[in-house]
Amino acid sequence: MTLFPKLHRFVAVLLFLIFAGVAFAQRPGANAAAAKATPGAYSIASDVSLQGTVLKYNENSHTPPIGTHVLLQTASGNVDVHLGDARLLHLAKLSITPGANVRFVGQMGPAGQNTVFLARLVQVGTQVVAVRSQHGLPLASGGARTNKALLANLQADQKGGAR
Repeated sequence: MTLFPKLHRFVAVLLFLIFAGVAFAQRPGANAAAAKATPGAYSIASDVSLQGTVLKYNENSHTPPIGTHVLLQTASGNVDVHLGDARLLHLAKLSITPGANVRFVGQMGPAGQNTVFLARLVQVGTQVVAVRSQHGLPLASGGARTNKALLANLQADQKGGAR
């Protein structure tokens, strides 16, 4: 008979803890702190446009981050721009040569002891190619499916029928 009061007390405490946890989880603004971006994380809202003249183009740079680098002369000085894998540019038939006027969209990011401009979009003339995802990750050159803009370019090239 003394089991029922102890069981009732245990159930009451258990229910109190469950409801307290649910109430705490529903408090306003609880998820707002979790939704804030982590410092140093890539945010597309922070993207800027960088335009200038290509001074140097290196497809196989061993300077971190490894991959294609462009030394760009801008109105405010020279900037090291990282483009990722050069195979994406080749697939898109995008040619970057010294002296060319180029526009990049992306943001500055750390690379070892230095900072580089992490390009997300590359524009030469009217042609635009995405080289990074919206999360700042370099796109893979695994095929045209990895780059929607590149896929559109390839489909436009194939619209001529048999030759």
